[in-house]
Parts: sequence; C-alpha cells; structure tokens
Amino acid sequence: MKQRLISWRWLIVLALVVGLTPLQALHAQDNGMSQGEVVAEGLNGPMGVLVDPNGDLWVVDSGLGGENTVEGFDFTGQAITGTYGPTARIVKVSLADGAMVDVAALTSVSNGTENEGGSRLALLDGVLYATGAGWHPAVMPSTAEAPLPGTGSLWRIETDGTVSEASPLWQLERDNNPISAEVDTHPYGLLAGPDGNLWVADAGMNALLKVDPATGDAAIVATFDPIPGVFPNPNYNNEMLTDAVPTGVAIADGVIYVSFLSGGPFIPGSAKVVMVGEDGVVNDYATGLTMLTDLRTGPDGALYATQFGLFTEQGPVPGSGAVIRIQPGDASEVVVSGLMFPTSLDFNADGDAFVSVNGVGAPGSGQVVRFAGLTGMAGTPIAEAMAAMAPPDAGMTSGAAAAETSTAEAMTPEAMTPEEVATPEAPAEAMAAAATPEPTPETMPVTGADQAQGVTLAIVVGVLAALVSAIWLRRRFA
Repeated sequence: MKQRLISWRWLIVLALVVGLTPLQALHAQDNGMSQGEVVAEGLNGPMGVLVDPNGDLWVVDSGLGGENTVEGFDFTGQAITGTYGPTARIVKVSLADGAMVDVAALTSVSNGTENEGGSRLALLDGVLYATGAGWHPAVMPSTAEAPLPGTGSLWRIETDGTVSEASPLWQLERDNNPISAEVDTHPYGLLAGPDGNLWVADAGMNALLKVDPATGDAAIVATFDPIPGVFPNPNYNNEMLTDAVPTGVAIADGVIYVSFLSGGPFIPGSAKVVMVGEDGVVNDYATGLTMLTDLRTGPDGALYATQFGLFTEQGPVPGSGAVIRIQPGDASEVVVSGLMFPTSLDFNADGDAFVSVNGVGAPGSGQVVRFAGLTGMAGTPIAEAMAAMAPPDAGMTSGAAAAETSTAEAMTPEAMTPEEVATPEAPAEAMAAAATPEPTPETMPVTGADQAQGVTLAIVVGVLAALVSAIWLRRRFA
C-alpha cells in the first residue's frame, strides 16, 4: 500500500485509544503559545478552508462515510467493509454572526476508523471548485476499473449546491502512473491560479496538475520523486524510499511552490517545500520541515504552511501542530504553535489567519480558529507575536510549551544495522528505541507534551510500534 496522505489519519486513532478525550481535542490550543478565536465548530474532519473576497469563510470536511458499502482493506491489510455516501460537507460561515450553512455535499469514504472526503476549495471567476476523496484500487480492488462515484476527480459546485465533475483527474493516473508502482490518486491541494487555470497537488499521484476549467482538460506539470525513507519500499524496488505526498500549492512572486507531507513514518525534518519551474523542473526551496498539510501565500506575500504534528521516540505528540512561516533553506519559523492536527489555512485581507484544527478526530470535534493579524508579525520574535494576538478570553487560552526531541537521526538507514533493516522487528525497534536523538530544531518545536501527557505517550509508543510493524510486514510480504 502506498504511503499516501490517508496514512496520517490513523494518528488520531492512537490518541483516542489511549484516552485523549474530545474535550482535550477541542481545547488543543491550551497546550502551546497559541491564542485564537473559534469561528466554526461541529465539523467532521475539516480538511480545507477558504476566505472569499467578501470576507466569508468556507470549509470542506471529510464526512462520515455513508449508507453504501464497498469491500476493501484497512492500513494494516485486514479485510474490511467500508462505507461511502454524500456526508462530506461544504459549509459557508458568516464571520459577522457565526452562522453556518451547508451549501453542498461531497462523497465521503470510511473504513470505520478513518474518513476521506472533501479536501480543498478554490474560487475562480466566481465559481467554487473542490477536491475530494481519491481513487485507491489497491485498497479497494472492486474499483480497479474506475473510482467510486463522486471520487477521484475535481468538482465544480454550482450556486444551488449541485456538484458536477469539472475534470476526471483519476484518468491521468490510470493512463500515466508517473511515480511508484502502485496506481493511486488523491487530488488534494487546490489553487485558483492568476493564469485562469486550476492547480492541483495530487497526494496519491505525487504530481502537480494543471486544469483548464473551461474544458476540463488536465495535464501533469511536474512529478515528485520519492524522498529518503527508513524501510524497504516494494513500490520502489525495496529501496529505502518513501513518497513525497504533495499537499499544498501556492504562487508567490510568479513562482509555483508545493508542500510535502512526506510518507510514513513521517520523520521530523523530512518534509519540505519545493519550487516548480515552467518546464516542470523541481528544486528545493525550504527544507527540514515536518508533515506539511497546506501551503498558502499571505497578504504580506510570504508563504505559510500548516504542520500537522510531530513524531518523537515516544510516538505522536498531542498539540504539536503549528503554522509555519516558510523561508528559504532551513530558516522557516513557527508563528503559531500548540495546535491539534491542523490541516489547512487561509487569510483575509487584514492578515487574519483561519486554521482548521482536529482535521482527524471524533465526529463533530473539528473547528476553525482565527488568529488575528498573523501576517503583520513578520520578523518579530515569536514571544512578542504571541503576546500581540487576541487576549486569551477571545477564544482559546494559551499554555506552556515543552521541548521534546526528534527521531530523525535514529530513523535514518545509516543509524540502523543491516540486521535491523532486514528483520520484521526493525520498524518497531526503530520507532521505540535507538541511539540518543538530536534535539528538535528550534524552528520545529514540539508542544503540548507536559508531565500529565507523559504516561499517555508512553502507551502511544507501544500501539504505534505495533501498527508500524503490521504496516511494514504487509508491505514486505504482500
């Protein structure tokens, strides 16, 4: 199974298994320096936010599956009966009075523990477009010839809420499959370009696509090669590689940028932002990043990204999501920390940032949080930036952040012995133990891991190690 975007969604399952309650998720910002105001809630896995020219907020979520059934496999390779139906919502939020109105529905696919539905939104010439659930025939063999209805494509949303296919993007993967030995496509990141085209970061295809909205014609502009990994990957001749997993696309100063989530096990520092030339040539722009789930250009002209979270030697760290100001090389900086599973962000003309949190979590736990004047703080120290934000009683209160360490060095192939690489126990051992880790980079702080969470995280690592072993064994012997 490709180490694709949906793989990170089971992280919340680990947290819930060891006792993180919906209340903890809803007040995730208490774990870090962040202060913000909740402007939308009750969402089911919000994946994309969009601020329109009128200042209204639009949100698309993952949904909860549906009444139709489909046979497939979960991330461990176990047979499951999935469900699908039109439960992924596109919601319009009035920031003037907080009113939330469902305006359209997209197909949601669920395997019982994780849901895939709406992904991103974009407005082009007054028309709303959306990306949604992908086409994954390896985990749903019955869809080998074509995806489930309402998946695998770019969608146009009419003013009356009708959803129509703008472009069948899955056909590009079927006919080309440019990266990896596995057929897999998940149209995800979406941008309305100044050239009148729609640009799509396909997290399954590992490609940047350009779509003519007038004709629906789509083309592959660039492909993203796999990046260094820590396990033999059967999709790449068992080399130590993992997928790039592009999640966001933005344009700044006429240059196209794409953010990477990186494939599992999501080693801290393995994600990055790349530049894509007109000829499709890809070059690194910002490196040393972690689990990027969106990329936007702020009204100040700077690039901003959401960091979904961090893994340490203790497992996934609750409240370690962040908003990152992207800078060249390794100079990126955190501007909002302490977030719980952020997935997307957008800005209004005043520089207020709107961030979707609890992108994976209990039904109804998803929120959008506003951080006032975020882009006006470029170049100021983080402590001053946090103090200049809205007061705590405007929404979520701030808390103390705690430093943690990463496993990036311990997870590299060089740090593993040949026996560790060759044996099924290697993934579990690599995740649970190893050499003394390097400190987490200052620009990538881990937050929300206070003493009360220590016991929880100790339990998480055991669950994580078992799951990683199962995934590794599935890919090794499938």
